[in-house]
Amino acid sequence: MTLALVIGGTRSGKSAHAERLAHASGLPVRYVATADAEDPAMAARIGAHAARRPADWTTVQAGPRLADALQDGEGTCVLRDGLGVWIAGALHRARAFERPEPDVLERACAEVRAQLDEALRATVATALTIVVAEQAGEGVLPSDGASRAWLDVLGEATQTLAARAT
Repeated sequence: MTLALVIGGTRSGKSAHAERLAHASGLPVRYVATADAEDPAMAARIGAHAARRPADWTTVQAGPRLADALQDGEGTCVLRDGLGVWIAGALHRARAFERPEPDVLERACAEVRAQLDEALRATVATALTIVVAEQAGEGVLPSDGASRAWLDVLGEATQTLAARAT
């Protein structure tokens, strides 16, 4: 397996760059979408991303178990966009932003870390995995516990992926 990590700030072009890498691989592409379209502004961004993708790419929604979306990826290029969005969704599902008490945050982060580890193991069968991640740690440390937990998990996951990326 080859792992590529594309990181950058919000609206920096990282998704478009990752899509060019996927296209250039010459492999069938499995696009793993991580965002929810509940918010109208996010729905518009998702629509713009979808409009750029070639019709022959397979798109799957990541959902709560990221590893499930990576099934049947053998011999393909799997493009996961984006890591921070998936982590935020997982923390929201665990109600970490509604109840940011230390025990809730600790359990939610432990579950997210376990899901990310499982997803990393599931990428072994793919010929090429490209992960898009937001740049962590280049801004002000968030004042609320849930946002700090998101930043911590994103930073840890990015470091793990970077250590394994080619």
